[in-house]
Amino acid sequence: MTILRRTAGVVCAALAVAALLGLATRATAQQQEPPSAKAGKVPSGDLPKPLVIPDADTKRPNPVPNIPEAIEAGKNLWASQCVMCHGAKGDGKGDLAVSMSWKVGSFTTAAWQAKRTDGDLFYIMSQGHGDMPAEKRLVDQNKWEIVRFIRTLGPAAPPAPPKK
Repeated sequence: MTILRRTAGVVCAALAVAALLGLATRATAQQQEPPSAKAGKVPSGDLPKPLVIPDADTKRPNPVPNIPEAIEAGKNLWASQCVMCHGAKGDGKGDLAVSMSWKVGSFTTAAWQAKRTDGDLFYIMSQGHGDMPAEKRLVDQNKWEIVRFIRTLGPAAPPAPPKK
């Protein structure tokens, strides 16, 4: 029985030392992280690089026809793929964005709608930028349908013409 108690004591001591070393290592790693990476927050606005969309992508036309069925398909995809960050109204106040204190732009203004071409939106959706991850799960058709729906979120104004 004495050997069993000693062995258990040694094992407990070893586990305690290992736990303390793990905590010390974790604390050191957290101290080395930049402040914006702490507390589980994605650093909003801290873009790793400026958004540069190639001219060919900016000029890329939306192949999905601007018809109610395509807009409805985009709306359904929006509800399952985008609303958590961008909000149901496209105002950037989705539940996840608010809870994580992310700054997500609003698609609801004429100025914003005029700022981006359909090709720009498709590119950003496909490649990601800043806090927005690249969307790799959806096929191109679905992304273009979402673009059609995004155009309904702002006031009735024509989308930005392709840049020349």
